[in-house]
Amino acid sequence: MRHVLQLPSRRASTNGRAITSHKDADLSAQDSMRLHAQRLPSLTGLRFVAAGGVVYTHSFLLMNPDVEDLRPEVWVGASSVSLFFILSGYVLTYSARPTDTAHAFWRRRVAKILPNHVFTWCLVVAALIFTSTAATVSVSGTAANVSNLFLVNTWIPSQRFVLAGNPPSWSLAAEMFFYLLFPSLLPLVVRLSRRGLLIGAGTAIALTWTWPMICTFVVGPDGTAFFSFWSVYLLPLARLPEFVLGMLTARIAMTGIQLPRIGAFPAGMSVIGTIIFGSRYLPETCTYAAATVIPIVLLVHATAELDRCGKASLLRTSPAVFLGEISYAMYLVHGMTLALVVLPLKGQEWNGIAIFPVALPLVVLASWLLYLGVERPCMRRLSTPRARAAATP
Repeated sequence: MRHVLQLPSRRASTNGRAITSHKDADLSAQDSMRLHAQRLPSLTGLRFVAAGGVVYTHSFLLMNPDVEDLRPEVWVGASSVSLFFILSGYVLTYSARPTDTAHAFWRRRVAKILPNHVFTWCLVVAALIFTSTAATVSVSGTAANVSNLFLVNTWIPSQRFVLAGNPPSWSLAAEMFFYLLFPSLLPLVVRLSRRGLLIGAGTAIALTWTWPMICTFVVGPDGTAFFSFWSVYLLPLARLPEFVLGMLTARIAMTGIQLPRIGAFPAGMSVIGTIIFGSRYLPETCTYAAATVIPIVLLVHATAELDRCGKASLLRTSPAVFLGEISYAMYLVHGMTLALVVLPLKGQEWNGIAIFPVALPLVVLASWLLYLGVERPCMRRLSTPRARAAATP
């Protein structure tokens, strides 16, 4: 993924209303001119860290399908999804220009998200049909898979629907919901004063905690009911505060508000420590996102500051940026790739130490091929409208 979206000028963009008003454009013009020349490649590298966390968790679950307690290995993946949501809000806000239009923005997001999703969905559903499982070919199974194709499955509180189709793509339903709202949210965030940004960030953090606590102590005291899992972890509306928090954090950086000076490495270690601590002592619903939301937003801010201040960054190296660019493809293709490799080798009694040196390079290879063959060409062809003829004869 390009770490800074190159948004076209109004003259070059799709016709329509600009995302921000002229007054908002004037207020943010100085920030835009000063900051948009800066690229944030370390955040691209950080995307690979997030994708790697999801791959790690799913690898663990494939090797230990009967695990009963939800250990820290499981929460690494959940926290990685939260990192994706916060990163998305941050990058889109940091890279936004006042002259962009909603239609142009939506077109680029669709060109980015849908080609990989549709391609991997077809592969997964074809494999399910080939196995001819009753759940797949039934009417309800078909409806669930189709709902995943259109990225509406996580709005339906049904165990058959929420993880239908290509299971990792459940989070795309939330991302598409965020993208739909972004042109309306951005002007509101831009108008906020420095104090308003800090209050807004505190409110977003509070909202991230509020619903999990209600589910824990009011709706489902044991914290394990499907409704709690769906409404806290999978429901797009419940994940909106994380995306908005990313937006607010970007504006905080752009307006020069000083946050606590925590380096990227200490911030990353605080995320890991919170995962370990939270899995032991916090209610399950709080470990989906609430427990790590503050450490993660500090990690995103600290990582961006490495580029903004010109400091050394391992995440800015060419290998890290490359892996970050294929991270979206990796997120979608890793599940089927791991299943095709891990399950047969596990059946032959290979252990994890021997399996994953074989499986993980294949995951990277499959991700690169998907990025090279589907994602990048579609982005180039679909993200902007074709040039119109100069004149009609």
